Amino acid sequence: MDLIKETFINYGWISLVVLLAIPSIFVIVDYARMLLLRAKMPPGPFPLPIIGNVHQFPKEKPWYRFEEWSKKFDNPIITVWVGRRPVVVLNDAWTASDLMDKRANIYSSRPSFPVPGVVMGGEKWAQTMLPYGDQWRTHRKLTVCGIRLS
Repeated sequence: MDLIKETFINYGWISLVVLLAIPSIFVIVDYARMLLLRAKMPPGPFPLPIIGNVHQFPKEKPWYRFEEWSKKFDNPIITVWVGRRPVVVLNDAWTASDLMDKRANIYSSRPSFPVPGVVMGGEKWAQTMLPYGDQWRTHRKLTVCGIRLS
């Protein structure tokens, strides 16, 4: 009976260690991914694992904090992390104009929607899922003129 009790206790500790180790390894690997991606992004405050910079955002008027960080990092473009996702913040009108107006062909596309877009073929016929390009512009012209494709 003592052997069974001792074995159960040992396996209980092993199970506990495994249950704590797996999430810890996931957090460490994910944070390493965040830090590697951070090296490729514009400067910004250092993110924490899982929550990013959310704890540093004020409850009201966060643009004041963004402007403060922009001055601190001496760059009109900063990166803040909302959870595990980076968000690029443009802090002056000239930078925003340069990126959004003059380079619109680079930044004007939409995110990919795997199920309705790729699997069901929506990227070929649905204007809301088309990537920006010649086909999207054709659909846009037809929509504005009121002509239906089908």
